[in-house]
Amino acid sequence: MNSPEIIGVRTFVRARILMILPEDVLWDTPPLQQLERCIRKPRQAGTRRRHSGKRRWFAFSSAAASVVIVALLGFSSTSSPVIPDRDSIPPVRTTADILTPRVQPLHRAAPPSASILSADIPIPFTSSDAAVPALRRVDNVAGVYLSANSVRRSDFLEQTMDAVIAASGSALVFDVKGGAVLYHSSAPMAGERDLIVPIVDLPAVLSKAHSRGLYTIGRFVAIKDGGLTRASPETTVRHPDTKRVLTPNWIDPADPTAIKYNMEVICELAQSGIDEINLDYIRFSTVNVGALSVYSGEEKADRVEIFIRAARNTINRCGPKTRLGISTYAILGWSYDQNVETLGQDVVRFAPLVDVISPMAYPATFSPTAYYRPGKDPVSRMYYLVFRTLQGYADLLGPEHATKLRPWIQGYGVTTKNMQDQMQAVYDAGSCGFMVWNANNAYDVTYKAMKAVAGKRPERCVDR
Repeated sequence: MNSPEIIGVRTFVRARILMILPEDVLWDTPPLQQLERCIRKPRQAGTRRRHSGKRRWFAFSSAAASVVIVALLGFSSTSSPVIPDRDSIPPVRTTADILTPRVQPLHRAAPPSASILSADIPIPFTSSDAAVPALRRVDNVAGVYLSANSVRRSDFLEQTMDAVIAASGSALVFDVKGGAVLYHSSAPMAGERDLIVPIVDLPAVLSKAHSRGLYTIGRFVAIKDGGLTRASPETTVRHPDTKRVLTPNWIDPADPTAIKYNMEVICELAQSGIDEINLDYIRFSTVNVGALSVYSGEEKADRVEIFIRAARNTINRCGPKTRLGISTYAILGWSYDQNVETLGQDVVRFAPLVDVISPMAYPATFSPTAYYRPGKDPVSRMYYLVFRTLQGYADLLGPEHATKLRPWIQGYGVTTKNMQDQMQAVYDAGSCGFMVWNANNAYDVTYKAMKAVAGKRPERCVDR
């Protein structure tokens, strides 16, 4: 049932899990479809009484385990990005205040040094450290995300494209790389390591989308790559002295082998005619933060910058019409320096290298008891958290780069009103476009909201 008035228990639970679990823990769980098959498996007659004791014990043990997990997460200072005290964050108290942009940046990072890392870690493609080409602004597109498996279903793909257009949308986001390359690739290193899983027919998807006038965005999972670290263990993040592996499923973004593997794929994508490559997981892990503390925030950002700079130069060389985007943590718009220390996601430093910056402004990922204060903060929680995230980012980036903001907004566990509030917050914060995330790719509510706000888009966002 997809009624916008009814939020299923499953979706509600997912939203609550998002509030307490680190992202890495959440996305390492089995696929939802697999869990559904287990839940829906028919029971044999006559087993209810025999297994009732087991069920009671399972329920008790599950509840106890949940309490322990939540307690550990609550007391651990290393499981997730730093959450600042709500009172330490400058509040926006009135509607007039919330609609008045602030232009004075809160943070200015020093420019990258000439020698980013020690000489034994080379930076690829340094022969042409070209500037970002002059491109049309790309914050003015709106669309939804589809997984590779959804894209494989031709009928569903075409229905989604038509639904996006009917809702006044203009973009489609789909997976092109995760722990493997997800289309028919000729990238040498991916083939040698058996890391090609050709789920997506890339030429067909691009042809169908472009024939409808849709802007195409390939979601490229960058640094979290268990496929590559298993095939090439030397690419993992390691202790600088002991060489012990610190995060098994995450590459060192400055490792030459990892960079060459990824750049071969990015070059191929840029040559394919895709409109944008959006780098997701372009950061260090939020798990094992204690072990990763052997690298300072600046050192982490140095390594992430090497990856982004290589991607920029590769696109300039292979297909300069393709835009480069990055997906980033929403919390950076609230508490920057503390979270850069954990993530190495220094968006102020990275901004000149990319065309699009996409904060993942999902209200469900914010603690339900912090950030938004009912009765004190204006408007709705959905509106406020999205607006305040983008406002914080605009302050950080300044006028020159704030125009690159095109956020992810939350398409799961929501009503039509929730979606309208988020979309209006995007417009009021100064942006013109957004991408909607729903892991199940169910967007009936999103389409209704997009139609409802289509006539409310600011004049500055029309025909641009």
